[in-house]
Amino acid sequence: MKIFLPRVPSATTNRELRRLIGEVLKKRFHVPFTQWPSIGSCDVLQFQDGNGVVEYHGLVSIFPDEAGSWFITHFKQQRLHDQLLSAREFMDRKRNPERIGSESDRRRPNLQITRVLSSSPTLRDIDHFLRRHGV
Repeated sequence: MKIFLPRVPSATTNRELRRLIGEVLKKRFHVPFTQWPSIGSCDVLQFQDGNGVVEYHGLVSIFPDEAGSWFITHFKQQRLHDQLLSAREFMDRKRNPERIGSESDRRRPNLQITRVLSSSPTLRDIDHFLRRHGV
């Protein structure tokens, strides 16, 4: 199941997001002879619209789907960089040429979505500082 985490802090790295999700999943009661929950892909995405507005969101795959449902239900009051986060199931909304511009389509036009790579020295330094000082 894909989980969408809207409006994560801009300084969030993939590693921090994966660690936070892993900590929540560790709290799940595990029934013997069942599959342990696991995290597949974990990405921080940058959304930039035509007006220059930039937002950051998390997109995570959790297996099995029951663990993903459990995660959404129990991902309450989680903070990252002093910002409260939420989680919901990701809805894949393919662009339909017939719906573009219709009133029912809430998506912003000219939206550019890119994966944030944590290869930035600034992000690595922040991540290292936070890990080292337990913040």
